[in-house]
Amino acid sequence: MPSPMNHDPACRRARSAPSRFRPAAALLSAVLAGAPGPGGLAADGSSPALTISGDIGHFTDPGSKTYTISLPSLASMPQRNITTATDWTPKGTFSGPLLRDLLAKAGARGTQVKFYGADDYSITVPIADFSRYDVILAWRWNGKPLQLENYGPFWVMYPIPTMSSDETGGTFTSKLIWQVTRMEVR
Repeated sequence: MPSPMNHDPACRRARSAPSRFRPAAALLSAVLAGAPGPGGLAADGSSPALTISGDIGHFTDPGSKTYTISLPSLASMPQRNITTATDWTPKGTFSGPLLRDLLAKAGARGTQVKFYGADDYSITVPIADFSRYDVILAWRWNGKPLQLENYGPFWVMYPIPTMSSDETGGTFTSKLIWQVTRMEVR
């Protein structure tokens, strides 16, 4: 069955990633597990955490002017489900909080968010997208937590089934960034 997504290779990193990079992802995961602070893990290395920086008004660390949210805190937020297929996955259910709710917790004041992935991929998305669409920061896929080797710890997921082909054409798939470890509000 053909995917409803754009297959333009110029608009996204390698299609077979992260499975193609599983050995490297496993090594990166092991390295990150021993590293305190940013990089997608909580300071104790026990669970994923997300750091938000930039034009925000609330800080968990006023010294570094960042807002870090642990996976348990993220999981305690109201959750949404999106059932869809992507260019990289079969149809499944992605779960996580609305990005607009997460940005509100951090006191976001900018007009754009730059997302950074563990594999050095990044994309800047207009904050207006999060008002227009119920975009989530997925941390679960088919009921299981996302791991670094399967697109985790966090994946920006749009409600693709409710969007028109005009909205999901062109370079749209570049917004579906996986392995998100941090966000910068601009």
